[in-house]
Amino acid sequence: MTAPTISVSTRILWYRRMFIAERCLISFAMGIFALLPVYLLSIGRDEIFFGSISAAGMATAILIVLISPSLTRRFGVRRLAPIGGLLYAAGCATILVNEFSGVRATLPYFLSYMLQSGGWALHFTVGSICIAALSSDADRSSSFMAYSAFSTLGVTCGPLLSSLLTRFTGLGTLDMFILAMLAATAGSALSSWAAQRAANIRNADIPNNASLARDLFTLLFSNSAMFFVLVLLSASIYTTLINFQAPFANNSGLRYEIFFGSWAIAVVGSRFAIGPRVSRGAADRILPLLLGGMVISLLGFHYSPGHPVIYAVGSLATGITYGLSYPLMQAEAVRVTAPQSRTLVQIIFSLSYFLGLYFFPFAAGIVSVHLGYDTLTLLIAGLALLQTAIALLGYRMTRRKPASTVAGNKG
Repeated sequence: MTAPTISVSTRILWYRRMFIAERCLISFAMGIFALLPVYLLSIGRDEIFFGSISAAGMATAILIVLISPSLTRRFGVRRLAPIGGLLYAAGCATILVNEFSGVRATLPYFLSYMLQSGGWALHFTVGSICIAALSSDADRSSSFMAYSAFSTLGVTCGPLLSSLLTRFTGLGTLDMFILAMLAATAGSALSSWAAQRAANIRNADIPNNASLARDLFTLLFSNSAMFFVLVLLSASIYTTLINFQAPFANNSGLRYEIFFGSWAIAVVGSRFAIGPRVSRGAADRILPLLLGGMVISLLGFHYSPGHPVIYAVGSLATGITYGLSYPLMQAEAVRVTAPQSRTLVQIIFSLSYFLGLYFFPFAAGIVSVHLGYDTLTLLIAGLALLQTAIALLGYRMTRRKPASTVAGNKG
């Protein structure tokens, strides 16, 4: 008897699951480092210092995303796939060496965050390209929903598990940073295994005859441009919620575990329970509705100090609206773009994401120190209101414009 043959579609599904598992593991490591601001406060640093190292991380992340078209064309997606996780693990190792040495020099904090940011940027960009390459037009939206769901699951499980382990096992924060390093390394190994075996990955490479500067510039004025702005604002809201949640909760008489638990349930649950229906609906109606709902949910944080129920409800509502709107933006950016331009669209999408993710904590740190968390919560609600207005106006404009094509990417 011969062994049963595994179909091509089944193999592709398993490869896609490997990349989803990688995202979950690296996101888990990233979630553990959401405790870094609290740790820095415990050793005499402040929010502005964290904002400063975050800004340095932003510069590295943006550099990685900017050169990723050239890296992709030079080395191929297959070789780049596992590098992001390894860089993130190296960033974890850097901060551990600095802490265990007892010196706690300033420079290693910056170097660590730059390595982590660069690793996350490369993983975020190349991983999304791989998921798009392993998905058809029919299931791409649902694939991004699942990819984003497990990303959020990792980010939220990181601080929750860290809280449980440090509370009941006697382990410290530095032990959690070791766990983060191991998770990032394991994720890199998974993507390396899948990338070497998935033939579809090679199709995502940028051909050598592409005119990168011209094509990137063209896409900035295409139908996808609105989604680049929307994801920049979404990343600004997201990074504030994640990175400043622990100090916000401590200052407000709340437990940050309420947020991370509610956020995880809402984001993951909504993407699996409602996500498929949302992906089949009219995005030009659903997306502005979700963003408008996010405005209301974010206002809940402003009124939550001293009220854990409001805190939990606001976290749940924000998790649902953000959880459904973000992958919808990503799928829409790809949908309105010609197939030969979609790898470059993912790169610009990543660039917009990292601009918000790493720049805004610096602004948020200044606001929280000088104006307080009450003002910061109103600020992020204002960003969501701006998103809603841009989505409403942008969809009206894109209906009058044809889909973008980039001739230089044909190969």
